Amino acid sequence: MSGFETLRVTRREPALEVALNRPARANALTREMIAELHRALDAAEADPAIRVVFLSGEGAAFCAGMDFVEAASCGGDEASLKQTVDSFYSLLERFTACSVLICASITGRVTAGGVGLIAAADHAVAAPGATFQLSEVAFGLLPATIAPFIIRRCGLHPTYRLALGAERIDAARALSLGLVDEIAEAPTEALRRFLIRAARVDPDCVSALKGLFRELWIVNEETRRVTAEAISRQILRPQTQEAIRGFLGQSSPPWKK
Repeated sequence: MSGFETLRVTRREPALEVALNRPARANALTREMIAELHRALDAAEADPAIRVVFLSGEGAAFCAGMDFVEAASCGGDEASLKQTVDSFYSLLERFTACSVLICASITGRVTAGGVGLIAAADHAVAAPGATFQLSEVAFGLLPATIAPFIIRRCGLHPTYRLALGAERIDAARALSLGLVDEIAEAPTEALRRFLIRAARVDPDCVSALKGLFRELWIVNEETRRVTAEAISRQILRPQTQEAIRGFLGQSSPPWKK
C-alpha cells in the first residue's frame, strides 16, 4: 500500500502486514511513525476481509523505542511532547480494543517503547535470538506509557523488576514472563498457523472479548493521564536531556557505564 513513509504496508488477505521501516534508526518511534501506525490500523478495521495485522520490523531490530533525535529536539515543549505520548498510548490502547487481531513477529532487538508494542499485541512470536530491554531508567526516564500494557501481560512485580534493572533478557526469559507467547525459528510462519485458528472467531466477538478484558483491567482514562504526565516530566528534566544528548553523541549507553 502506498502513502506510508515509515512503514511498509502490504495487504495479503486476510492479513495486513505492517513492517516498521526505519532500519537505519533501529525502527525508532517518531510522531510520524505513530501517526502512520494509526492509519494502518484504520485501514485494517475498515476492510472486512482483514482479520489480523502482522506487525514486524525491518533490519536488525524490531523497534528501539523512542527516537532520541526527535526527543532531544523538543525544546522543552511539554504540550507537544504530551501530544506524542498520548498518541502512542492511544495506539497501544487501540491494539487492546480493535476488532482485528494484532500479531507481532519479533526478530532482533526490542527496546523500551518497542516492548510496549509487543505487550499490547494479542499474540507475539519471537525468534530465538530476539532480545528485550526496558532501558528507560538508564537515561533517567520511566517506562510510563508502556507499563500498563506490560503489567497486563506479565504482572506488576515482574514488570517493575524489568524496569528497575534495565536488564536485557532473551526470548526464553520473555516467554517465561509471558511477554511473548511463542518462540519459533520462523515467527511469521508461526503467526500464520495461529491465524488459521483465530480466523474462526467472529470480529465482533474479538472486539467484545477485548472490551471485556479492558473493563477488568487498569487501562483507562486515569491511567492515560498519569502515564502522560510522568513520562513528559521525566523527559524534560535537564539530567535526562543531558543523558540523551550524550547517547546521541556516540558515548557508551548509560547501562554500560
